[in-house]
Amino acid sequence: MIFVSYSLSTKGRQMILLTLLGLFILGNNVYGCNIPTRHYTTMKCVPMEINKSGCPSRFECPSLTNHDNSKCYFNGKTYVLNEQVPQELVSPYCSALCYCRSGSPFAQFRCTHIDCAEFFHRFDYENCIRTYKPNSCCSSGSVCGDDKKKLAECTTNDESYLAGQRMHPSSDKCLTCICHSGFNETNITNDPNCYESICGFELFYAKHVYNGGAPVYYGDRCCPWEWRMPKDSDRLANDKTNEKVKDSTLQCKYGKLTMSVGDSLVPEVTDQYTYKCSCQIPPLAQCTMTKNNKE
Repeated sequence: MIFVSYSLSTKGRQMILLTLLGLFILGNNVYGCNIPTRHYTTMKCVPMEINKSGCPSRFECPSLTNHDNSKCYFNGKTYVLNEQVPQELVSPYCSALCYCRSGSPFAQFRCTHIDCAEFFHRFDYENCIRTYKPNSCCSSGSVCGDDKKKLAECTTNDESYLAGQRMHPSSDKCLTCICHSGFNETNITNDPNCYESICGFELFYAKHVYNGGAPVYYGDRCCPWEWRMPKDSDRLANDKTNEKVKDSTLQCKYGKLTMSVGDSLVPEVTDQYTYKCSCQIPPLAQCTMTKNNKE
């Protein structure tokens, strides 16, 4: 594991405190913000001016505004060329040996994909289950037959699981829990077998994240499903040229467009999905993706 030593100014320490406070507020949904902000909290952006709706009016994102094209960014940390991300942070994505390498227009991570042994063997799903450990990619083992019948059971989302299986509690879509004896969904924040998902988009989509893309949320997924790049055909649904907010910090820059809070694009409809993009919490525009109903 590589440690980077650095000193912080008073302002730097204040930014860290604000970040931690913001993550606590947003992560625990104290104020009830119903706008997805996982892309901001993943990048450790700083929430500013919490409003009455419980959402920040904007975020400050050093990795965006002070981006160094010769460095890589992941989960709030900066990596220099050839520096490797600790394995425990990338293993949930079935990745290993992720390191920062130079690229055009900017540095990006390069990772090795992990192929789990169970991917290459038939599995008796009727009589066996695979078991997992927190933050793992591959299973740690399997339980079959009479031993399976002795396992403790857990229930969440009206579904039953057995000890060792992974599950996603309905109370927090950003948590993954490993079923175990005594599991209590009302106390998952203190359960060592429950862990928060770290979104991996900075590992795999840096050229979208840091080149003007907008996060796309789909269904009840915790992390952005993909990143949408601006298109020449993009245009505002309602032209508010004369109503633009003068404060640039309350605007989203998306391609050739400058969007004020509340502005949205004309929806993009593909064969399968509809994309709706808007400026909700600057500085990034964000989108939702819904599947088209086909009669």
